[in-house]
Amino acid sequence: MLKKKVLTRVLLSFLITFLPTVSLLYLIFHRVSEEALIKERDILYNDFKALLEHEIMDIELAKAKPIQSKDDYYTSVRVNEKCIGQPHYRITDKGLYYGKKITLSEGCYFVGVNVKELLEFARQLNRAEWLLYYDRTYIDRLPQAFLDNFVKDKLFKDDVVIVGFSNESVLNVPFKVSVYLVYGNYWEKTLLVEFPLFEEGGYQFGKVLFVKDVSPIYANFYTLMGVLVVYSFILSLLSSFLLYKLSEDLVARIIKLQEFSNKIKMGEFSQSELFKASKPKDELDHLRNNLIDAALTIGNLLSELEAKNKQLQELAYYDPLTGIPNRRFFFDHANLIFEEAKRYGKKLSLLIMDIDHFKKINDTYGHDAGDMVLKTFADVLKSVARHSDICARMGGEEFAVLLPNTGLDGARILAERIRSTIANKPVEYDHTIIVVTTSIGVSEFKNGMESIDELIKEADIALYRAKEGGRNRVEVFTPDKT
Repeated sequence: MLKKKVLTRVLLSFLITFLPTVSLLYLIFHRVSEEALIKERDILYNDFKALLEHEIMDIELAKAKPIQSKDDYYTSVRVNEKCIGQPHYRITDKGLYYGKKITLSEGCYFVGVNVKELLEFARQLNRAEWLLYYDRTYIDRLPQAFLDNFVKDKLFKDDVVIVGFSNESVLNVPFKVSVYLVYGNYWEKTLLVEFPLFEEGGYQFGKVLFVKDVSPIYANFYTLMGVLVVYSFILSLLSSFLLYKLSEDLVARIIKLQEFSNKIKMGEFSQSELFKASKPKDELDHLRNNLIDAALTIGNLLSELEAKNKQLQELAYYDPLTGIPNRRFFFDHANLIFEEAKRYGKKLSLLIMDIDHFKKINDTYGHDAGDMVLKTFADVLKSVARHSDICARMGGEEFAVLLPNTGLDGARILAERIRSTIANKPVEYDHTIIVVTTSIGVSEFKNGMESIDELIKEADIALYRAKEGGRNRVEVFTPDKT
């Protein structure tokens, strides 16, 4: 009778221990997987948005003359409209373009960049397929002369017109997505993220649908969850079996074992007295030693995982080639410094610089030589700038230095020091001396500025003037009085 009661209580103890653990593990991994998907969604959305914003900045810098492009990457179309308005999408006879209307000497032009080209770049950047479609009701309202040529090579499905896609597999996914959607079976999962398309008047006439395979996320989470569930099952079953077999004189040792398991549960893997193995006297001691080894192994793995996460964080914020902070690091910290300058009226200056004729260096000496030039340039920035300054590689051959508590005069002096140091430090590669120069634009925080983007824009304008003035020079932003 007593054995049956003990067996019943052991079984109840097993169920009470194991089932909540499985439920908790499932909730944790479900939450972690959702956060991973949201992170993937934000990366896809923000990266494409950043590409569009970057192109608009280039278009703003091109007001001096219309952009010409032989491969239809850019388009420049004269329009008989008011030359005002926000950036928008426009359907042309060459395809879909994103840009804005700017005033040139000949009149008002819509200058835009080919959206499909940007989508291909985003695809290579994030390894995500894409699909571009318009609402059929919007297309039906276009002029008939335009429609006769437009419908060629287009796919019509339900109430949408598919005008482009990166892979035929994306045609099988659902098109109706509210922000984002996970599509697929238990193991094979696909993340769908939509990006709306708006015409100048604000009417949404279509969408870009990003399609990315997220099966590895689910596979990794479910695999790890399965391992932990099996481990929890074995541990609970073994503990219950030992509890059933051991007599009352072993209760004290079981209590110590319970204290040990509680430390494992709380993640306390320190080398305390409880974690020291002893010479085994019986099976319980063997179990204790095995759990100690497992706990120490888990502790070491967690330490290694923490170190790896730290390395991944550094990779996310630092440029792997030059070793200096990247664009993401720059904006994360620059926004905080800008807000502090705006709130307390502190001085703040910015240097934006490009390596002169960097493409020619790559074409002439090769990309390895170009990489050496970038490293040398970054080393100069690190040696010249202060510890409080933020030096960052913004992309390609473009670099930036944010100077807290520095006025325009100090920024100009530092910019000239960087320019002269670069000019007097040629790069030697494969028995060849490569003379490197840089053009630098300088801007200063002014009352009324609302965001770091305004400071960057003024520095970019000054950089453009430095290039127009012959390169290898420093230009300070001055308002265009004309």
